[in-house]
Amino acid sequence: MRRPLFLFVHGWAGTPALWDPVRAALAARGVAAADMRVDFHAGVTAASRPVIGIGHSLGAARLLVQGPVLAGFVAINGFTRFSAAPDFPAGTHPRVLSTMRRRLLADAGAVLADFHARAGLPLPPGPYEAEALAQGLDLLGTIDARAAFGDFASPHAALCGSDDAIVPPAHAAACFADPVMVAGAGHGLPVSHPDLCADHILRLAARC
Repeated sequence: MRRPLFLFVHGWAGTPALWDPVRAALAARGVAAADMRVDFHAGVTAASRPVIGIGHSLGAARLLVQGPVLAGFVAINGFTRFSAAPDFPAGTHPRVLSTMRRRLLADAGAVLADFHARAGLPLPPGPYEAEALAQGLDLLGTIDARAAFGDFASPHAALCGSDDAIVPPAHAAACFADPVMVAGAGHGLPVSHPDLCADHILRLAARC
């Protein structure tokens, strides 16, 4: 395969800095900075070389339904659907998102502090754009990448945390047939286990 472009997409309320530890681990393994791009960017959809998508949380589903054509796909603490539905009982109940949305518009800082504490992720610096974050919650409630993932024929992998409070093991297992469960890990694998993430990304790339 031609030298791939590694495309990183963060989840709800995240920032590109989430990927700094993983990108550093990949750079230590010989991946050039020019071969790594964070989030969607003009020109990615028309890339002249293979794109390997790496998505954290909501970023994984976004890659499947909104991203470019992928030669490979790695979901990290990801999912194909977040919100529960009659045919997807493993998801998060919609009232959790509606409650977060109401609180968010009143005190975005408090909602984000609570979410990042549960996720085991560092709180991004403010100020926070409550309306944009609310739109992100709406996307969490509606996005459904199950069909797209079912049609995905390229190599893929999923890494999940056994102690993930946002996407618990049962939720992850309902989305991916054979997720790699990381013992004792939460929702912040790119921060808590960057070397493990880098190893799996490169292992996936070797299969593409």
